[in-house]
Amino acid sequence: MVQVRTDGSFKVALLQTRPKPLDAEYNFNHAAEQIRDAAAQGASLAVLPEYHLTGWVPEEPSFALTAEKAIEYREKYQKLAAELHINICAGTVVFEAPSHNSDHRRPALLNTSDFIDHNGRLLGSYTKTNLWIPERQTLTASVEYARRAGEQGSTSHNPHCVIDTPLGLVGILVCWDLAFPEAFRQLVLAGAKIIIMPSYWGSSDMSSEGLAYNKDCEKVFVQNALVARAFENTAAIIYCNAGGPAQEGFFGCSQVVLPIVGTVPGSFSDSEEGMRIVEVDMRTVDIAERNYKIREDLRRQDWHYGYSKVKL
Repeated sequence: MVQVRTDGSFKVALLQTRPKPLDAEYNFNHAAEQIRDAAAQGASLAVLPEYHLTGWVPEEPSFALTAEKAIEYREKYQKLAAELHINICAGTVVFEAPSHNSDHRRPALLNTSDFIDHNGRLLGSYTKTNLWIPERQTLTASVEYARRAGEQGSTSHNPHCVIDTPLGLVGILVCWDLAFPEAFRQLVLAGAKIIIMPSYWGSSDMSSEGLAYNKDCEKVFVQNALVARAFENTAAIIYCNAGGPAQEGFFGCSQVVLPIVGTVPGSFSDSEEGMRIVEVDMRTVDIAERNYKIREDLRRQDWHYGYSKVKL
């Protein structure tokens, strides 16, 4: 039974897993086992990492699922959510999107995250917008795919939408989106109070030249940016990264970050594989907003930064 208290607080399970490369069935079964454990411990939400079904193996043809196979795994998660009565943010899945008639370029591979509610309903999806530099050789950003579909371009296509869930208004971002405060602003303007972030971020994402200055620079980036985004947007952030051996470049640090609090105790601080349940106290979001009035300022018609007003 989903347990969301009257103040909106709930427990989230962070599944800091290391995907077995190109073995979607194994990875799904492993995730399902952890989600069952999370539900038994009273978690209202389970979150998986980016690329959780296949890992990041872009040079292999089977890295991307077919559209039909992606739907098959989505339906498996829907069935599991309904059975266990738990909400699931199913990390991300890369699949080959339908091509457009006039499109003679390489197939569009979309990196997409689903939010499934505790009754097994798909409430919304988000396709990664800000691709990490190596990803741009393989994946298609949501705004580029929209342009291919004939929309007027990124200036008129807002890729960020808020999902109305049993836990409140949720936005989803993915990994490198963390580097773009504008993405968070769009979600906050639309009313999001919870932002979920599946990720596949490792220390080797920095070059050896950069690592010579600080071998932990990517971990520092993630930990500090998450706290900044939570405070500056008066939002709860749920970040779920892949885990694995530190010597292979994993740093993990899956965590819940709240305004006022910062990183919530019980979050991961290293790359250990496993599942942890962390409390998301939504009262901190309301208290922070009453003090900082970030959302109130953003909604002003005469606000001097002129953010576009987006609606749910």
